Amino acid sequence: METTTITAFLAIGAAIFIGFFGGVIFTKYRIPDVLLLIALGMIIGPYVLDVVTTDFLVGVQQYQDFLLSIALVLIIFDGGLSLDIRTVMDSMKIATFITVITLVAEITLVAIAAHLVFKIDLLLALALGTIVGGTSEAVVIPIANKMRIRDQTKCMLIMESVLTDVLVIVVALALMSLIVIGDFDALAVTSQIIGKFLIGGLVGFAVGFAWLYVLQALHNKPFSYMLTVGALFVIAGFVEMPWIGGSAVVASLVFGLVLGNRRFFKRWLTSFSIKTYTDDHIHHFQTEISFFVRTFFYVYLGLMFDFVSFTATQVATAVGIIVIIIVVRRLTSLLAYRIGDLDREDADALFSMMPRGLASAVLATVPPLMLAGTAVWSDEFGPFVVNVVLMVILGTTILATVLSFITERKIDRRNRETIRMTLKNGGSVSRSAE
Repeated sequence: METTTITAFLAIGAAIFIGFFGGVIFTKYRIPDVLLLIALGMIIGPYVLDVVTTDFLVGVQQYQDFLLSIALVLIIFDGGLSLDIRTVMDSMKIATFITVITLVAEITLVAIAAHLVFKIDLLLALALGTIVGGTSEAVVIPIANKMRIRDQTKCMLIMESVLTDVLVIVVALALMSLIVIGDFDALAVTSQIIGKFLIGGLVGFAVGFAWLYVLQALHNKPFSYMLTVGALFVIAGFVEMPWIGGSAVVASLVFGLVLGNRRFFKRWLTSFSIKTYTDDHIHHFQTEISFFVRTFFYVYLGLMFDFVSFTATQVATAVGIIVIIIVVRRLTSLLAYRIGDLDREDADALFSMMPRGLASAVLATVPPLMLAGTAVWSDEFGPFVVNVVLMVILGTTILATVLSFITERKIDRRNRETIRMTLKNGGSVSRSAE
């Protein structure tokens, strides 16, 4: 083997081992594995891969959008499989309400701060606020699914990450188009957003419902799961075609939601015979693949950081944006606590899940391409925006990891108090308190 290949093998093996033992650590100590994997990427980048060759990183970066989109689609599909459709319907209203309030507040405050402090154009400041406005499914879904919070809260967190993924992409591109063209059609932007959700949802539901019959026909047949993954990618690619105009994220979520709720759809939506056997092999393989792709998503996130290029101004700007995100999420999580009938730990979980990720990282590279040559753009804005966004991603991911750990400790403390009170009163201990 060539040295590059050997190094890549060692890096992949190390990532898988750390990802596995990170999961064990989370189960035992409630410490998420995200930071371990990001730290591995930071170490591999400058101290391993750069020592051998830079061609590997350059090659990966050429296919960044493709590789990260694959990871995102599979993680979203896994999130859909784990959701209960009744919980989704129950939490949809409050999830949408909180998501919109949080997103609008974050975009507005970041834009005002950037406009006042750096004197940059207001539209460009709004675009920057939008880029850092959405949470990351790749971080939120794995952590939320492992936390001991109510299913309604998990659903809210997953739905928020999906909703903001679509919203920030459409709104950010619309704002940058407005800067270039000088014309803004609010009706067109609104219809585009609605269309992405509606078309993605309808396609995901239709194919998912039809796929229930395919799975029934393929029961106990080899490679049925791989065929399901193939269908997932076909759906994701199909809805993103320009003449379709849907969202791959929404379609993937709904496709997984339908497959994960076979019994519900058999009971309420059809009189035809759909066997409700549990496809344990599908859930098993999806869990394995989801573990693999999210492990390398976190490692790649670490590879993206070049701390040598960060300046004091960029660091201060990123810290300011993170402070705004913290304040807004604290207020909106308390609002959800008041109006959403959440436990205090569930509100804390809602507050903690603030990590930015793939959408922010990709959108940060767009302004230099779209806005070059416009009156509001300067060449030094390019590295400024990219580095600030990367630091916001890192900072919010660290906060999500730490705060979710604190929330899990609060749940432990509450359970111990429940056990003590139950034993003191001579009662029996429930399984949830054990």
